[in-house]
Amino acid sequence: ASAVRGSLQSVLDYAVDEVLEEKGYQVSDKVILFDGVCNLCNSAVNFVLDHDVKDTFRFAALQSETGHALLRKARRDPHDLSTMVLVENGVVYDQSDAVLRIGQQLQLPGNAQAAALVAQVIVPKPLRDWFCTDVVSKNRVKWFGLSGQCRLMDDELESKFMN
Repeated sequence: ASAVRGSLQSVLDYAVDEVLEEKGYQVSDKVILFDGVCNLCNSAVNFVLDHDVKDTFRFAALQSETGHALLRKARRDPHDLSTMVLVENGVVYDQSDAVLRIGQQLQLPGNAQAAALVAQVIVPKPLRDWFCTDVVSKNRVKWFGLSGQCRLMDDELESKFMN
């Protein structure tokens, strides 16, 4: 049974790598995975796009082929839409770690980058994750609603999305 499981995993790994290669994914990419129909998530993506002056991030919906492939590559449930995910240099960050790592790399007003770093160091991860998951993620649809359509793309932005 374990030999069959290993063979199936090898086939799945190959298929995942094929999808990611087709989508142009490089391990050095910093990809933000987000719920493509969540208004809060789409607003967060728009915020990142507006403040990513170094053109650091690429994006994929968690529901997309790319999102599923990146989650499978990281041995995570590809159907888990509970949190924004950052895949940075092949390492997966989720919940508060993803949000704070993203915030530290944006051009933000005032001391917001420093505040993100301080929050990551001072606030215990279980408390940060509780807030991200149990407070925000579980209520985001109730508070912000769902979108039936994706953002309209222009040529400049289209290259940032890996769907």
